Amino acid sequence: MTDLQVFRVLAEALALGFLVGAERYRGRPPGEHKAAGVRTFTIFGLLGGVCGVLQEPAATAVAFLGLTTLVALGYYRSSPDQPGLTSEVAALLVFWIGFLLSFHELPAIALGIVLTVFLASKRPLHYVVREKISEAEFDATLRFLVVVLVIYPVMPDRAFGPFGAFNPQRIWGLLILVSAIGYAGYFLVRWLGQKRGLRVAALVGGLVSTTAVTMDLAHRARQQPGQARFFGTVAVFAVATQGPRLLLILWAVESRLAARLLLPLLTLAAAALIASLVMTRRLDPTQDEGFQLENPFSLGPALKFGSLFVVILFGVRVADHFLGQSGTLLATAISGAGSVSAAVLSVADLVSGADFPVDLAAWGVLGAIGTAILAKIAVAGLQGTRPFAAWLTGGLLTAFSAALAALYLQELLG
Repeated sequence: MTDLQVFRVLAEALALGFLVGAERYRGRPPGEHKAAGVRTFTIFGLLGGVCGVLQEPAATAVAFLGLTTLVALGYYRSSPDQPGLTSEVAALLVFWIGFLLSFHELPAIALGIVLTVFLASKRPLHYVVREKISEAEFDATLRFLVVVLVIYPVMPDRAFGPFGAFNPQRIWGLLILVSAIGYAGYFLVRWLGQKRGLRVAALVGGLVSTTAVTMDLAHRARQQPGQARFFGTVAVFAVATQGPRLLLILWAVESRLAARLLLPLLTLAAAALIASLVMTRRLDPTQDEGFQLENPFSLGPALKFGSLFVVILFGVRVADHFLGQSGTLLATAISGAGSVSAAVLSVADLVSGADFPVDLAAWGVLGAIGTAILAKIAVAGLQGTRPFAAWLTGGLLTAFSAALAALYLQELLG
């Protein structure tokens, strides 16, 4: 390490130590006394930088042991009504940030800045945890993290069963992908939709489940028949989310198929938005409620989706083996009535794992979307009112026709 590099590392260690120390000092309540102040944090950062430059493991261990002893004594001498350990732990972390600068400069600088921002966000974090996140949502988040960080890594990553159709880690990863989109959509509805009206709640709620939104609006239409037209067009508004959601899923699994469907799926979204806005002109309903959606992540529905996906994936593989490509398209289209996401993932998995034409797969995806739309129309007719079903049907068929025309013109023009 050259002299110039040594000077730079020590200067950065000083700056980061001072930055964290300044935040800790500014955030102290009046009258609070802590052993670690601005100068102490700065010295801790500099000492870590020096240990990193020297690269002597024994000296580093002795220095950190001494700092830990000083911090422990300072905490022991602090007031008993101020039991927090945040400043003390941050001081020890500043030492290691300074040490890390000699080996991984940019990550160490980023870590120092992130630490400062995190420490400065005490009030917003406490407000979010206490006021914005319910106990059920917190438990659901923990379960989601277990599914992602504990179960997924231990899943075997190899093919099992007939036709090699079942790769447990891949199937679990796709389940996580769909659940993550629904998880994000839940909190968007929770934090945005409730305040910004039914249209935005429906649009964002489509990330969770367009079928759930349609069912909710069908019940509202039955309870308020005079607003049936409005509820029907809002249900069309919600379907506009389906195009981008499916594109995101496809891009994570099979980018070639996502690229082929980029124009049709965006056309589906745009046509649904335009159709909904045109049909709701001159309407001024006072509907500002959001949707009462389920928990952001529940293991039961997630496992049901995974089971449905496995069944659909196996059915598509069997159809492809015995009936050829036309059978695959038929199986994909039919399975869209159960879950369009599972149907799309199954055909995308087939494209990525076999020599299945992307063009035909694109038509299979639209077939699944078409079947899902027919299922929504059936739900609207059975659970809603006749006007609600009529407006919903007109909007959805218009949007789907536009998507079909976009795919046809795209292939016609090459």
